[in-house]
Amino acid sequence: MMKRGSLRWVLGAVLATLVLASTVAYAQDMNAWADAVKAKNKGTEITIAMATHPSTEAFQKMAAEFESLTGIKVKWDVMEEIYLHDKILTEHAAGTGRYDVVMMDVCWIGEFAAKRVVEQLDSYLNDSKQTPAWFDYEDIVSAYRNGLGAYQGKVYGIPSAGESAFIAYRKDLFQKYGYSPDKIKTYDDLLAAAKFFNGKEPGLYGISMRGRRGHHIDYAWFQFLYPYGGSVFKPGTFEPAINSPESVKSLEFYTELMKYAPEGIENFSHEEATTSFMQGKTALWFDATALAPWIENAAKSQVAGKVGYMAPPKGPKGAYAAVAGWNLAISTKSKHKDAAWAFIVFMTSKAKAKEYVEKGGVVTRTSVLTSPEFVKKYPYYPEIVKSLELADALVKQGVDWRPRIPEWPKIGEIIGLQASLALTGQVTPKAAADQAAKEIRELMETKGYYNK
Repeated sequence: MMKRGSLRWVLGAVLATLVLASTVAYAQDMNAWADAVKAKNKGTEITIAMATHPSTEAFQKMAAEFESLTGIKVKWDVMEEIYLHDKILTEHAAGTGRYDVVMMDVCWIGEFAAKRVVEQLDSYLNDSKQTPAWFDYEDIVSAYRNGLGAYQGKVYGIPSAGESAFIAYRKDLFQKYGYSPDKIKTYDDLLAAAKFFNGKEPGLYGISMRGRRGHHIDYAWFQFLYPYGGSVFKPGTFEPAINSPESVKSLEFYTELMKYAPEGIENFSHEEATTSFMQGKTALWFDATALAPWIENAAKSQVAGKVGYMAPPKGPKGAYAAVAGWNLAISTKSKHKDAAWAFIVFMTSKAKAKEYVEKGGVVTRTSVLTSPEFVKKYPYYPEIVKSLELADALVKQGVDWRPRIPEWPKIGEIIGLQASLALTGQVTPKAAADQAAKEIRELMETKGYYNK
């Protein structure tokens, strides 16, 4: 009879053999694909428009291999996020054809699709010669495939840096004061925990979140909007619902919770919110899953190794989570669309997914999120998976966490201003929501939505 240790060794050896065989097969298939790409595109130069971002840095580290394999030269135009949107639109309107691949925020997909800034990608995905099996589109997290890269049933982008939102808590403080994180099952429980820890020690606050006017406060408020039964529009219509009783209640909850946040919360972006938690100033933190590496970076974070994570709890109408992030897309003005697609396939493929994350990229694939190797390295991955399941539940209902329509940037500004006024006590949440609804309806009316 085989001893347990021997059996474990044999199983490990078998697994290692299978992994090696898979790796070799990927390499062979990739070389065959690359030879075909090179035969058609060798000497072609493509320009990539991207934001300053960890995913950009990871792709740049992978570019030399892509160039060597395909013979395609890659040129980068990297800029701050606040400039990227307008730069892409300017080049598109001028018809310069300067960009071949563009990095596209999910917030822009409706606008970019309507203005024909980016190509539909379904034909590329359905072409086995251009999209080999090792790309494996279905391995991309469902919430990202459908919530980031698709619009009105068509694919316009391949998710390259996705995120949801979850909660981090100080395990050391929870243990010190005998407060079990298992008590946090609802948003009311989260509020109770923030109250409990607020002022428990000198300089300690309950929770850190975003509060800055505009996109950031939208992001924070919306963590509660859908769990409270609220929405931006009435289902199936473009009639504003941001001032429904449920939506107002969610804003009231957010402003109440922020009473237990650090001073100056009205100026917090994700950076200030996360930095406050990393400096040990708050017991809880609620923000993007993509920021967890900051928290666990012992060189920068005072709480690294002392933190637990949990998916968002339930609101009165259920548990839902955010879906946000970036895609890679092909410019409609590109003169080298096949080469552009080859770049996207290589960089965002399942075959290169682990390397991409190891080089600092933001995970978008199920195979990485559930990999024992990566779960051991990043123990918060299972909570990310849970958060993404909650995000996918909203996507499957046909509800966009942020409506993917061309008017969203302006709508986001309207909501962000009014929410900021409510947070700072200049107006009541009800008044803020009513004003936002009024302005959104006026905007949608001028765009002809009620005549469609």
